[in-house]
Amino acid sequence: MDIQAVSFDAGNTLIRPRTSVGEVYADAARRHGVPADGAALDRRFREVFDRRRSEFLPAVSRPHSPGRERAFWRTLVAEVFRLEGLWEGAAHVFEAIFHELYEAFARPDPWEVFPDVVPCLDALQAKGVPVVVVSNWDSRLHEILRGLGLRDRFRFVLVSAEFGAEKPDPAIFHEAARRLGTAPDRMLHVGDLYREDVLGARAAGMVGALVDRRGDGPQARVRFRDLREVPGYLG
Repeated sequence: MDIQAVSFDAGNTLIRPRTSVGEVYADAARRHGVPADGAALDRRFREVFDRRRSEFLPAVSRPHSPGRERAFWRTLVAEVFRLEGLWEGAAHVFEAIFHELYEAFARPDPWEVFPDVVPCLDALQAKGVPVVVVSNWDSRLHEILRGLGLRDRFRFVLVSAEFGAEKPDPAIFHEAARRLGTAPDRMLHVGDLYREDVLGARAAGMVGALVDRRGDGPQARVRFRDLREVPGYLG
Protein backbone atom coordinates (compact mmCIF):
# COMPACT_ATOMS: atom_id res chain seq x y z
CA MET A 1 0.00 0.00 0.00
CA ASP A 2 1.51 3.30 -1.10
CA ILE A 3 0.33 5.89 1.44
CA GLN A 4 1.49 9.33 0.36
CA ALA A 5 -0.13 11.57 3.00
CA VAL A 6 -1.70 11.34 6.45
CA SER A 7 -4.56 13.33 7.92
CA PHE A 8 -5.31 13.48 11.63
CA ASP A 9 -8.38 14.29 13.65
CA ALA A 10 -7.70 16.88 16.38
CA GLY A 11 -9.75 16.36 19.56
CA ASN A 12 -8.73 13.24 21.52
CA THR A 13 -6.35 12.32 18.71
CA LEU A 14 -3.76 15.11 18.80
CA ILE A 15 -4.98 17.11 21.79
CA ARG A 16 -7.25 16.67 24.80
CA PRO A 17 -8.67 18.95 27.52
CA ARG A 18 -6.45 19.26 30.60
CA THR A 19 -9.59 19.06 32.70
CA SER A 20 -13.25 18.46 31.94
CA VAL A 21 -15.37 21.06 30.15
CA GLY A 22 -17.63 21.14 33.18
CA GLU A 23 -14.77 22.03 35.52
CA VAL A 24 -13.78 24.93 33.26
CA TYR A 25 -17.41 26.11 33.26
CA ALA A 26 -17.63 25.77 37.04
CA ASP A 27 -14.39 27.66 37.64
CA ALA A 28 -15.61 30.56 35.49
CA ALA A 29 -18.97 30.61 37.27
CA ARG A 30 -17.34 30.62 40.71
CA ARG A 31 -15.07 33.52 39.77
CA HIS A 32 -18.26 35.50 39.15
CA GLY A 33 -19.86 34.49 42.42
CA VAL A 34 -22.02 31.63 41.13
CA PRO A 35 -21.60 28.33 43.06
CA ALA A 36 -21.30 25.47 40.57
CA ASP A 37 -20.39 21.79 40.51
CA GLY A 38 -17.94 20.81 37.78
CA ALA A 39 -18.99 17.17 37.47
CA ALA A 40 -22.68 18.08 37.21
CA LEU A 41 -21.95 20.76 34.61
CA ASP A 42 -19.85 18.32 32.62
CA ARG A 43 -22.70 15.82 32.46
CA ARG A 44 -25.12 18.58 31.50
CA PHE A 45 -22.76 19.91 28.80
CA ARG A 46 -22.45 16.47 27.21
CA GLU A 47 -26.23 16.04 27.26
CA VAL A 48 -26.86 19.41 25.62
CA PHE A 49 -24.02 19.15 23.12
CA ASP A 50 -25.06 15.67 22.00
CA ARG A 51 -28.57 16.98 21.39
CA ARG A 52 -27.52 20.17 19.63
CA ARG A 53 -24.45 19.08 17.68
CA SER A 54 -26.52 18.51 14.52
CA GLU A 55 -27.43 22.22 14.65
CA PHE A 56 -23.82 23.38 14.84
CA LEU A 57 -22.79 23.23 11.20
CA PRO A 58 -25.91 24.91 9.75
CA ALA A 59 -25.61 27.54 12.48
CA VAL A 60 -22.04 28.61 11.73
CA SER A 61 -21.44 27.92 8.03
CA ARG A 62 -22.87 28.68 4.59
CA PRO A 63 -21.24 31.18 4.64
CA HIS A 64 -18.95 30.66 7.59
CA SER A 65 -18.99 33.37 10.23
CA PRO A 66 -17.07 33.58 13.53
CA GLY A 67 -20.00 35.60 14.84
CA ARG A 68 -22.31 32.67 14.18
CA GLU A 69 -19.90 30.36 15.95
CA ARG A 70 -20.01 32.58 19.01
CA ALA A 71 -23.82 32.84 18.90
CA PHE A 72 -24.18 29.05 18.73
CA TRP A 73 -21.93 28.53 21.73
CA ARG A 74 -23.64 31.29 23.70
CA THR A 75 -27.00 29.56 23.20
CA LEU A 76 -25.54 26.21 24.20
CA VAL A 77 -23.82 27.48 27.35
CA ALA A 78 -26.96 29.36 28.40
CA GLU A 79 -28.98 26.15 28.02
CA VAL A 80 -26.45 24.24 30.12
CA PHE A 81 -26.76 26.83 32.90
CA ARG A 82 -30.57 26.87 32.72
CA LEU A 83 -30.95 23.10 32.82
CA GLU A 84 -28.50 22.85 35.69
CA GLY A 85 -30.55 25.39 37.68
CA LEU A 86 -27.86 28.08 37.64
CA TRP A 87 -29.52 30.64 35.41
CA GLU A 88 -31.30 32.62 38.11
CA GLY A 89 -28.06 33.18 40.00
CA ALA A 90 -25.95 33.69 36.88
CA ALA A 91 -28.17 35.77 34.60
CA HIS A 92 -26.74 39.11 35.72
CA VAL A 93 -23.15 37.98 35.07
CA PHE A 94 -23.77 35.49 32.26
CA GLU A 95 -22.27 37.64 29.50
CA ALA A 96 -19.05 37.97 31.48
CA ILE A 97 -18.96 34.24 32.21
CA PHE A 98 -19.62 33.32 28.60
CA HIS A 99 -17.00 35.77 27.28
CA GLU A 100 -14.45 34.24 29.62
CA LEU A 101 -15.36 30.70 28.54
CA TYR A 102 -15.37 31.46 24.82
CA GLU A 103 -11.98 33.13 25.00
CA ALA A 104 -10.58 30.38 27.25
CA PHE A 105 -11.38 27.63 24.77
CA ALA A 106 -9.72 29.63 22.00
CA ARG A 107 -6.41 29.59 23.90
CA PRO A 108 -4.04 26.66 24.33
CA ASP A 109 -4.26 26.74 28.15
CA PRO A 110 -7.18 24.28 28.57
CA TRP A 111 -5.60 21.81 26.13
CA GLU A 112 -2.63 19.49 26.12
CA VAL A 113 -0.85 17.49 23.42
CA PHE A 114 -0.76 13.70 23.74
CA PRO A 115 2.83 12.53 24.35
CA ASP A 116 2.90 10.32 21.24
CA VAL A 117 2.03 13.17 18.83
CA VAL A 118 5.36 14.95 18.38
CA PRO A 119 7.40 11.72 17.93
CA CYS A 120 4.87 10.58 15.33
CA LEU A 121 5.02 13.87 13.44
CA ASP A 122 8.82 13.94 13.63
CA ALA A 123 9.02 10.46 12.12
CA LEU A 124 6.55 11.29 9.34
CA GLN A 125 8.49 14.46 8.55
CA ALA A 126 11.70 12.43 8.33
CA LYS A 127 9.96 10.18 5.81
CA GLY A 128 8.84 13.22 3.80
CA VAL A 129 5.15 12.40 4.33
CA PRO A 130 2.86 15.47 4.31
CA VAL A 131 0.43 15.69 7.22
CA VAL A 132 -2.79 17.67 7.64
CA VAL A 133 -5.62 18.04 10.15
CA VAL A 134 -9.25 17.22 9.29
CA SER A 135 -11.46 18.04 12.24
CA ASN A 136 -15.07 18.66 13.25
CA TRP A 137 -14.26 21.92 15.03
CA ASP A 138 -14.74 25.66 14.69
CA SER A 139 -12.25 28.31 13.60
CA ARG A 140 -10.64 28.55 17.05
CA LEU A 141 -8.73 25.33 16.33
CA HIS A 142 -6.10 27.22 14.29
CA GLU A 143 -4.99 29.34 17.24
CA ILE A 144 -5.21 26.44 19.68
CA LEU A 145 -2.82 24.37 17.56
CA ARG A 146 -0.57 27.38 17.03
CA GLY A 147 -0.41 28.04 20.75
CA LEU A 148 0.44 24.39 21.40
CA GLY A 149 3.28 24.51 18.88
CA LEU A 150 1.60 22.17 16.39
CA ARG A 151 0.10 24.39 13.69
CA ASP A 152 3.25 24.76 11.57
CA ARG A 153 3.76 21.01 11.45
CA PHE A 154 0.73 20.61 9.19
CA ARG A 155 0.30 21.64 5.56
CA PHE A 156 -3.19 22.91 6.47
CA VAL A 157 -5.92 22.56 9.08
CA LEU A 158 -9.33 21.83 7.59
CA VAL A 159 -12.18 22.46 10.03
CA SER A 160 -15.80 21.58 9.41
CA ALA A 161 -17.24 24.96 10.43
CA GLU A 162 -15.20 26.76 7.77
CA PHE A 163 -15.59 24.16 5.04
CA GLY A 164 -19.31 23.54 5.50
CA ALA A 165 -19.30 19.75 5.86
CA GLU A 166 -18.23 17.56 8.73
CA LYS A 167 -17.01 14.02 9.15
CA PRO A 168 -18.21 11.40 8.26
CA ASP A 169 -19.29 13.29 5.11
CA PRO A 170 -16.82 12.19 2.39
CA ALA A 171 -16.75 15.77 1.09
CA ILE A 172 -14.43 17.02 3.80
CA PHE A 173 -12.02 14.13 3.22
CA HIS A 174 -12.12 14.69 -0.54
CA GLU A 175 -11.33 18.36 0.04
CA ALA A 176 -8.24 17.41 2.03
CA ALA A 177 -7.07 15.12 -0.78
CA ARG A 178 -7.78 17.82 -3.37
CA ARG A 179 -5.74 20.41 -1.48
CA LEU A 180 -2.86 17.98 -1.16
CA GLY A 181 -3.09 16.90 -4.79
CA THR A 182 -3.22 13.29 -3.59
CA ALA A 183 -5.63 10.55 -4.62
CA PRO A 184 -7.89 9.58 -1.69
CA ASP A 185 -6.77 5.94 -1.87
CA ARG A 186 -3.22 7.14 -1.19
CA MET A 187 -4.21 8.80 2.09
CA LEU A 188 -4.44 7.50 5.64
CA HIS A 189 -6.77 9.24 8.08
CA VAL A 190 -6.30 8.68 11.82
CA GLY A 191 -8.87 9.57 14.47
CA ASP A 192 -10.47 8.43 17.71
CA LEU A 193 -14.09 8.04 16.50
CA TYR A 194 -15.12 4.96 14.55
CA ARG A 195 -18.08 6.45 12.67
CA GLU A 196 -16.67 9.90 11.95
CA ASP A 197 -13.04 9.02 11.34
CA VAL A 198 -12.78 5.38 10.30
CA LEU A 199 -16.03 4.90 8.39
CA GLY A 200 -15.99 8.46 7.04
CA ALA A 201 -12.49 8.05 5.63
CA ARG A 202 -13.37 4.67 4.11
CA ALA A 203 -16.45 6.15 2.43
CA ALA A 204 -14.16 8.73 0.85
CA GLY A 205 -11.86 6.00 -0.48
CA MET A 206 -9.12 6.51 2.13
CA VAL A 207 -7.66 4.14 4.65
CA GLY A 208 -9.38 4.91 7.94
CA ALA A 209 -7.52 4.11 11.16
CA LEU A 210 -8.64 4.26 14.78
CA VAL A 211 -6.35 5.58 17.50
CA ASP A 212 -7.35 3.55 20.53
CA ARG A 213 -4.93 4.40 23.34
CA ARG A 214 -6.93 2.57 26.02
CA GLY A 215 -7.40 -0.55 23.93
CA ASP A 216 -11.14 -0.76 24.43
CA GLY A 217 -12.42 0.74 21.17
CA PRO A 218 -14.22 -0.88 18.23
CA GLN A 219 -12.42 -3.53 16.22
CA ALA A 220 -11.25 -1.35 13.36
CA ARG A 221 -9.36 -2.96 10.49
CA VAL A 222 -6.46 -0.56 11.12
CA ARG A 223 -5.98 0.41 14.75
CA PHE A 224 -3.13 2.09 16.62
CA ARG A 225 -2.62 1.99 20.37
CA ASP A 226 -0.03 4.75 20.04
CA LEU A 227 0.51 7.29 17.25
CA ARG A 228 4.18 6.33 17.16
CA GLU A 229 2.96 3.21 15.32
CA VAL A 230 1.71 5.27 12.36
CA PRO A 231 5.05 5.83 10.58
CA GLY A 232 5.81 2.09 10.74
CA TYR A 233 2.46 1.31 9.14
CA LEU A 234 3.56 3.32 6.10
CA GLY A 235 6.60 1.10 5.70
